[in-house]
Amino acid sequence: MKKYQINLVEKKIIKDQGLLQFEEIKKQILILPELQELIPPLHTDELQQLEQNIIREGCREALLVWQTTEETIYPEKKDTNTVYVLIDGHNRYSICMKHGIDFKIHLVDFKNLYDARQYMVDNQLGRRNLTPEQVSYLRGMKYLTEKKEKGKYERLDHKGQNVLYGSETSEINPTTEGNEHKEQTILYGTEVVSTSEKLGKRFNVSEKTIKRDAEFASGLEKLDSALKLEILSGQIKVSKTLIQQVGKTDVTDLPLTTVDQIEQAVKEPIETKKVIVKPIEEVLEVQKEVLIRQLAELTKELQQTGAVSICDEIILCASKIKKIKK
Repeated sequence: MKKYQINLVEKKIIKDQGLLQFEEIKKQILILPELQELIPPLHTDELQQLEQNIIREGCREALLVWQTTEETIYPEKKDTNTVYVLIDGHNRYSICMKHGIDFKIHLVDFKNLYDARQYMVDNQLGRRNLTPEQVSYLRGMKYLTEKKEKGKYERLDHKGQNVLYGSETSEINPTTEGNEHKEQTILYGTEVVSTSEKLGKRFNVSEKTIKRDAEFASGLEKLDSALKLEILSGQIKVSKTLIQQVGKTDVTDLPLTTVDQIEQAVKEPIETKKVIVKPIEEVLEVQKEVLIRQLAELTKELQQTGAVSICDEIILCASKIKKIKK
């Protein structure tokens, strides 16, 4: 596992770092919340132990920093100013800043934010101290990210309908020109492998597990950041099934900030379906059956008596049945 992580880092590190002004870069490190949230939180005792180790021994492992431009992070700004985004070492960075402890950095290179996200997820999944919920969240985020990227390229190139995009780019050089999606096509004969099947094979789980992971990740993404971190760290216990249900539910009032709101978000659609939709349909069906029986009785009575007045009742009854059918 450690070897896997080292290989990931070695393929990204810029080699000519001796010429860079690291001290100035350290002062400009940018933390993107959307990337920081991809890092599963440490338990309180783990964080305290890490802090004690750094105070006693210093920060021995270098932080990974992505040298890029504001335009790459925020395309709408069209700003080419250089920024330095923290990719790995958020807890160590926080502790070092808190206690004024020096730290080393390594610069890493990515073509875009998508590649950076995929690298971070792969890097975290290569660690051993993750809980089952944290692993599920990361696999789910990888699935959602790849599906989103796949959709983007399918819209741009309709000729690629038989090509699977958003595959395992994190383990190759993402900046090699012409190779951006070379490893993203996985075909067996003429059959295209779905994102869930590909990830299932990679992580040795079923397709259904990957899709449930995606529902779990989608549900967590609808929560307030603090609540999501508390759930992933185990500080707050919430049923995984409940979070998955949130992921499948169309929630309008976001983000959800409490467990009560999570439960209510899942409960409301169920109650609406049972109380409002189904009963109305059932009542109308009963009313229609009653009117049809009434119409049959009126027709029979007309045949027996020949009373003209019954015709008006038949017309009225038929009109009511027609309205219900509409």
